Amino acid sequence: MVRKQGGFTLMELLIAVAVLLILSVVGLDSFIFSIKKSHDAARKSDLATMQRGLEAFITDWGSYPSDDGAGKMIACDYNNSGSLSTCDWGRQMAAFFPPSAIPANRALVSYLAKIPTDPVTTQNYYYQKTATGYNIFAAIENTSDPYYKAGLSRTCGGGVTCNYQVSQAGVQ
Repeated sequence: MVRKQGGFTLMELLIAVAVLLILSVVGLDSFIFSIKKSHDAARKSDLATMQRGLEAFITDWGSYPSDDGAGKMIACDYNNSGSLSTCDWGRQMAAFFPPSAIPANRALVSYLAKIPTDPVTTQNYYYQKTATGYNIFAAIENTSDPYYKAGLSRTCGGGVTCNYQVSQAGVQ
């Protein structure tokens, strides 16, 4: 009697590998989409944090900070100079107040412990002062987000056009 050896045929192995590849692609796609959604949630939270800092700033200074024309706000005075300068993303938003007092009588007021930075390191947020308030722009990754706006004219770094906007009135 001839004994038959156990094992898989080549066709069975190819089918098993194909099924595993299909499942991997589907799982990877879902994983990438969830990463994009988490980036977008962080961006929306960051912009809300910035809005709170800007509201605290207007309480002291009487108006929203000016912008530098390149997407940064002019709201920081780290040297007690009495004049505001450009704030850097990732640094504290703070200024000595009141600016009209002599330097010894000014107190450092922190409006944001850290100005948020975009979760994707090649991108950044964009701040713009308007006649009635401000706009803050970001580039969200989920194009099916209900607040995704194609065609905004701001660049959010990394060759990406901003497509999400908030203002003192809320999400635009």
